[in-house]
Amino acid sequence: MNMRYAKEEEIDDIKEIWNYCFNDEESFVNYYFNNKYDNNNTIVACEDKDIVSSLQLNQYKIKLDGKEYETSYVVGVSTFPQVRGRGYMKKIMEYSLNELYKRNQLVSILMPIDYRLYRKYGYEHCYDQLEYSINIEDLKNFNLLGRLYKASEKHIDDLIDINNLFLSDVNGNTVRDKEYYINLFKEVESENGHIYVYKDGSYKGYIIYFLNGDSMLVRELFYKDLDSLKSILKFIYNHNTQCKKVIISAPVNDKIRFVLENPKTIDIKVKPFIMGRVINVEEYLNGLTINDDIEISANVFIEDKFIKENNGTFNIKIKDKKVEAKKIKGECDLHLSINTFTQLAFSYIDIKEAMILNNINKNEKNKEVIDLFEKSEVNEFDFILMDIMMPKLNGLDATRKIRALKRLDAKTIPIIAMSANAFVEDIMNSKLAGMNMHLAKPLDETKLINALKQCKKDEE
Repeated sequence: MNMRYAKEEEIDDIKEIWNYCFNDEESFVNYYFNNKYDNNNTIVACEDKDIVSSLQLNQYKIKLDGKEYETSYVVGVSTFPQVRGRGYMKKIMEYSLNELYKRNQLVSILMPIDYRLYRKYGYEHCYDQLEYSINIEDLKNFNLLGRLYKASEKHIDDLIDINNLFLSDVNGNTVRDKEYYINLFKEVESENGHIYVYKDGSYKGYIIYFLNGDSMLVRELFYKDLDSLKSILKFIYNHNTQCKKVIISAPVNDKIRFVLENPKTIDIKVKPFIMGRVINVEEYLNGLTINDDIEISANVFIEDKFIKENNGTFNIKIKDKKVEAKKIKGECDLHLSINTFTQLAFSYIDIKEAMILNNINKNEKNKEVIDLFEKSEVNEFDFILMDIMMPKLNGLDATRKIRALKRLDAKTIPIIAMSANAFVEDIMNSKLAGMNMHLAKPLDETKLINALKQCKKDEE
């Protein structure tokens, strides 16, 4: 198994594996390989001399807490079926992560088909997106105050201005420049989509959409004010002879639900969108500034199975709104997986949520949950929140050991599983290990309370 960057003359081989593994239209594939593909950002795995697996590291800039980061957007992860099950994906992902570390890129992102595939490599859910499903007749009563024009490259500066204002308070958004929008026009055209810009005195909004049967699929609807939003919604309604419904993807700060006449008639979902990963823990921490006037020093153990430089204990000091971090030897105050650390870094969770998710033990000696339980008084603890992915001993095995203890409450204490994976097989494994309930991360307070109530009810 040989890992390397692709050669310039191997573009047809990369395209072949892409076409085999993905169901993209020819026009989009041609657009992608003519405009986005770069062999210097393409990693391949070879069996003998044949390319059997590949992925690409598309280069972008993203904003995290007001700071710009160069990032690799992982796309096109693909393996021919004849070699699947031989560890090619694991090897090519591990190789890629360490290449990104060598490049001194601090973060990476991807849009997963299946979250389970990438969590094991340290990527974690960091961005959400709203999805509106609206009967187009519900948009009838809006008024179109200005005019909409088919957008072209002459509108790029206005599009950038609209984008920057609309996403100014959205963490983790892509930094968009002229080149970005030039490619965006080509991409939308390759998928038979449309871009229209709204003008009322000045340019105040734009929409990117696709017509698919009796539905309009809106990829972006950005606006400077609510009047502009209402006008663009009226523009959508004007497609009522072609479309019965509209599906709008939007960032979590979107205001569409506030202007609809009867929001109860629409379906609004919060959907996972993008996964992220910190590539270089130490450098990322040392580049941070903190708005709060706090002073703290803590030793934090980061568990990273794929980038050895990240795996270990870091002393983290915060003073004068600056962060200093260095790797040390010694005991830790906190234990974080690279997944949870990433969610903290991307501001998707706060430290309290991180502590819950990682089942952090506040005992000064960091004793294992089994030792704590075994040495406690009978019925001292009301319940146990058990992280499935714990260091040294996973949550399933820890639960089995607790249930096997010879004490009165070992069989009865409620044990609730916490895991990023909440598929049927994961829930069944938790039940078989002796857990009462299985909750998905990020932990929801209401669901936790309901789970505890159910455990209490089951006892009675």
